[in-house]
Amino acid sequence: MTAVNASPADTPADTPANTPAGSLSWQVSALEGGAETPLTLAERALERAEARRDLNAFVALDRAVVMVQAEAADARRKAGRPLGPLDGVPIAVKDNYLTRDYPTTACSNALPLEPAGEDARIVANLRAGGAVIFGKTNMHEWAYGATNTASSIGPTRNPRDTTRITGGSSGGSAAAVAAGIVAAALGSDTGGSVRIPAAACGVCGFKPSYGRASRRGVLPLSWSLDAPGPIAGTLADLAHLLPFFLGPDAGDRTTFAARPYAMPAPDVAGGAVPRLLSLEGADLERSDEVGAALSRALSNSGAACETVDLPDAGGYFAAWEAILHCEASAYHAPLLAACPEGFSPVTRAHLEAGMRLSGPEYLEAQAIRARFVDLLLNGLGAWDALVLPTLPVVAPRLGEDWQEFGGRRVATQDAMTWFCWLGNLAGLPCVTLPVANAGTGDAPGLPVGLMLMGRPGADEALLALAGGLEGRMREARDGRE
Repeated sequence: MTAVNASPADTPADTPANTPAGSLSWQVSALEGGAETPLTLAERALERAEARRDLNAFVALDRAVVMVQAEAADARRKAGRPLGPLDGVPIAVKDNYLTRDYPTTACSNALPLEPAGEDARIVANLRAGGAVIFGKTNMHEWAYGATNTASSIGPTRNPRDTTRITGGSSGGSAAAVAAGIVAAALGSDTGGSVRIPAAACGVCGFKPSYGRASRRGVLPLSWSLDAPGPIAGTLADLAHLLPFFLGPDAGDRTTFAARPYAMPAPDVAGGAVPRLLSLEGADLERSDEVGAALSRALSNSGAACETVDLPDAGGYFAAWEAILHCEASAYHAPLLAACPEGFSPVTRAHLEAGMRLSGPEYLEAQAIRARFVDLLLNGLGAWDALVLPTLPVVAPRLGEDWQEFGGRRVATQDAMTWFCWLGNLAGLPCVTLPVANAGTGDAPGLPVGLMLMGRPGADEALLALAGGLEGRMREARDGRE
């Protein structure tokens, strides 16, 4: 097994994932038309991973494992056998998904370094669809953080600027996609851990509704908040991936009523102008540059957008945090007792703090959660999607402990989850897409993400709505140019 760790490399920090030749959709078409083969895609991905070792995006990557799968896909194609939708496409997997051919460590020293011998349900679905499981990506230890700086192999670096963080906890997956190593990767999202690094790296990320995607074989952080989700270069790429995520799984009881993926027609709203609610207020501040980028994007979207203040966002955030800490500490209690030295000091401190929360405090947080869901779904009027920036700031520099925006001084960890926790607390489907490059002074040209949150279970409708908005925003930009 070859571990791909950080090392200096003089390679350009370009981000080809958003270009046609870097997209999953392009790779699928190129394979179908014969312009590419599974072998050429695998070789290119391996070469790119080697060239971008400076990103520290992979915790485990084995050329032999990759090429055995690519050769099998190539043989299927040459023999004229039935092919899966992603047959021969390399896809990277976050290191908290079980994989039969790679160890799963959650980038912690508390777990053994041996393959589990089984796949998480979503990984198994992708294998059945012909995907080449490419490697395991770096992550914030146990997904318990949003910067991707606490990891057994060290921090992941942002392809847009390697002096900056990717955000986390799925930072390795986002970096691998943004750098064009793979066209898609798997992540998990408890308070934004798919959307945060996708936005910071300038790609797309999707968090399904709670209970629509199987968590079987994904090491948990907080069982009532966790959702597995994909990261890819474009919204069209996400649509290729969601059939492998959404649907019932007998191994995850929360999905017993989950509908399989069924993409609606683009005019899902019947031609009506989408109704967006832009959430603002105390504890939802954002930097001037991010606020301006969001305003420009919304003005170009063709949607009817109303701004509303969300009351007591800070109190709801505290409820999300209490649930997260309680559930994480309950899950990790046996391992923490058996192997405390295997956890990093910061993760161990989080777990020990969670153990000091009481049962009544946990139940009160869940009661606050119920009121929050009712407020979003019934107390804000009619809406098709709620909208916020994905992050209140552009990607921070490595080593920055604090961020200043909107008259606030906020710990970088909290700044990364500043908006994204809302979707997890309410169980809503959420998508982030890059809408602008912003930045002033020492941060020019860094990506800004727009986050849309839909109604529970309406994952396909949210993705269709996002695609319509993105198309109109692109037309507006092209018209100005």
